[in-house]
Amino acid sequence: MPGPTLHEGLEALRADRASEPAAVRAITRLASEFGTPLYVYDKATITGQFRAFRAAFAPRFSKPSVLYALKANTNGALVSLLRAEGASAEVVSLGEILAAVGAGYRGDEILFTSSSKAPEEIAKAVEIGAVVNVDSRDELEQVAAHAEAAGRKARISFRINPGVDPHTLHQINTGIAESKFGLHLEGGLARAGYKRAKELPSIRIEGVHCHIGSQITEIEGYVATARKMLSFVRELKEELSIRVSFVDLGGGLGVPYHDGEEGLTPAALASALEPLWRRFTADAGYEPELWMEPGRFFVGPAGFLVTRVNSVKETPLKVFVNVNAGSNTLLRPAMYAAHHRARVVGRTGAPEALDIAGDVCETGDILAAERLLPRPRAGDFVVFLDAGAYGFSMASTYNARPLPPEILVDGDTATLIRRRGTFDDLVRDEIRPSPAPRTKGASVGSKREAPRRRKRPSRPPGKRRGA
Repeated sequence: MPGPTLHEGLEALRADRASEPAAVRAITRLASEFGTPLYVYDKATITGQFRAFRAAFAPRFSKPSVLYALKANTNGALVSLLRAEGASAEVVSLGEILAAVGAGYRGDEILFTSSSKAPEEIAKAVEIGAVVNVDSRDELEQVAAHAEAAGRKARISFRINPGVDPHTLHQINTGIAESKFGLHLEGGLARAGYKRAKELPSIRIEGVHCHIGSQITEIEGYVATARKMLSFVRELKEELSIRVSFVDLGGGLGVPYHDGEEGLTPAALASALEPLWRRFTADAGYEPELWMEPGRFFVGPAGFLVTRVNSVKETPLKVFVNVNAGSNTLLRPAMYAAHHRARVVGRTGAPEALDIAGDVCETGDILAAERLLPRPRAGDFVVFLDAGAYGFSMASTYNARPLPPEILVDGDTATLIRRRGTFDDLVRDEIRPSPAPRTKGASVGSKREAPRRRKRPSRPPGKRRGA
């Protein structure tokens, strides 16, 4: 009988069965073939998450559209996979625009949203016919000028700041009044933006957009935002005779990062939004498309970061497990104090409090603090869960460490979807001058030249010392 598949091994890790043969076999095989550190994505989880979200919304809304935020993970294999499942693309930079186009997206399947768009980014978005999600009145005039110069009509929406706090982490809370994102409903600023857009001949108004944050686990923020946004859409129709073709209620659907934790389910969100939507369409007299951006929901749970233990170190206060990845490989713990579940593969000893430390030369390079885990030994593997979103996409080459590879697991097949970085990658774009002559005595540990004794001045003839 064939052994367990790679997918089954990854599922065992998720279920906190890291000592079982399926998990040991999967991680040992992947590490042997691709090395560590290593990002691993499970195809079945990605497609399962997308289909669960679509299945929750499709029966309740006649025109739902689901967008994937490329900033979560821009790997072309994953972007193409989600496009094949039916996702549209939400992008925030010229690089992400090109990544979406490279994965097969047409311009009309792309929403370009950023609070600070460069001229070349606006020009490209207008050129391919993407919806430009405008963030300010200043930006509106720039988009209009680009479109006029190109002889086109720019398709736009405005990002609205609804002034809603969804009670997520401050750094990823985008809908509060003090956030840098969007036109505020307060004071009629958003209404004035649409009024001006309607006057511009090179602008075609397509929709209205909001996004209140990432990793949202409480439904109240979504409901409050939907009420405000749908009321504003009715106002646009009644006061400015503007009918939008879509209403984007954002996303940022939270996923569980702790064992035993329950995330906000797509079914719960769809159920809460449905009565608001039905009431809105009845009052407005028409039905736009409903756009949603679930964010990390698709790829976050599908990702694993596989690391190797370099050493185990006991101090008077702590036990450090030093692994061969750090905040340059997985930034979220250092940046957000984010929690990623960790698994020690193949060990069954009594759990003890361990700090899993990275290989970056920074005090704050702790990937997991005070975790109750079996103590590993040098050469063992520690795997971090839920690393598919904002893992590789936020990685860097700090400390001159090349980027790790990425692989996609499909059943028992592992496919390399990004090769491991090399030192040559780190210096490829450098322009180096010719080596300068080395300063004498500058090398570390070299014997320094002894200072010369200063020559005494000679005395005049016949002059005695002390005279």
